[in-house]
Amino acid sequence: MGITHSRKYTMPHLNGFFALAVLIIISVFLAKEVFSGELMAAPVAVPIAYLFTRFRIIQPNTALVSTLFGKYSGILPNAGFYWLIPFYQTEAVSLKTANYVTETLKVNDSSGTPIEIAAAIVYHIANPAAAVLDVENVHYFLQVQSEGALRALATHHPYTNDGSTDSLTGHSPQILEQLQEMVQERVNVAGISVDEVRFTHLTYAPEIAQAMLRRQQAEAVILARRTLVRGAISMVGGTVEELEKRGIVNMSDSEKAKLVTNMMTVLLSEENAAPVLNVSGD
Repeated sequence: MGITHSRKYTMPHLNGFFALAVLIIISVFLAKEVFSGELMAAPVAVPIAYLFTRFRIIQPNTALVSTLFGKYSGILPNAGFYWLIPFYQTEAVSLKTANYVTETLKVNDSSGTPIEIAAAIVYHIANPAAAVLDVENVHYFLQVQSEGALRALATHHPYTNDGSTDSLTGHSPQILEQLQEMVQERVNVAGISVDEVRFTHLTYAPEIAQAMLRRQQAEAVILARRTLVRGAISMVGGTVEELEKRGIVNMSDSEKAKLVTNMMTVLLSEENAAPVLNVSGD
């Protein structure tokens, strides 16, 4: 399907201004013959009137796809004023760049988590003949195929990065490039060229949104605690090492342990430390 229609040869036509001048001259000549009684009016007027209906104006970024007696006979992709040879049937196709935003789809990601996702597809018709002759409705065809590709993509990637693969929320170029390739592969038969894809909606499904938000908050707290602990350990180790290096104090293992405990408590406490001074005079 679409093999014969991939040939973009030009349909037969004439320059509209040239054809208009020729038809006017012929019409004037035949009118004189009719008025002189040499010809009957009806047999002359009907074909001349039909020939005048063969003029077409093609707007910019529009193409005509033609058939002759049920067979593909080429396209006319250039804007201008033309006269089409009789019996050629034509259909206009817009070549302008267009956007399609998919419906918000509810799917499960690769980990089984329900999510909602939608995407914008930027595309244009690259092969007018295939768009007209190989699919019933080219724009509806794109809608169905792009939503199918988006659903397939979402089921093969996690919503958030699990450390081993690209995530949907990462919006990595690889993910979007993969989606574009998937859509392009599905719409090639319709003569569509996909220019760009991007996510327009991506979130957890409503029924788990709150639970997943709490999970993300807990993970953030754990990550922050881990960073604090590493920093505190570095500070405590540096303090003990510096005290011994300068000979300020000589501490036993138990005293080091006590100092480490006190410093870790102060550094990791969520409340401000309150210093305690010994003023007993001992």
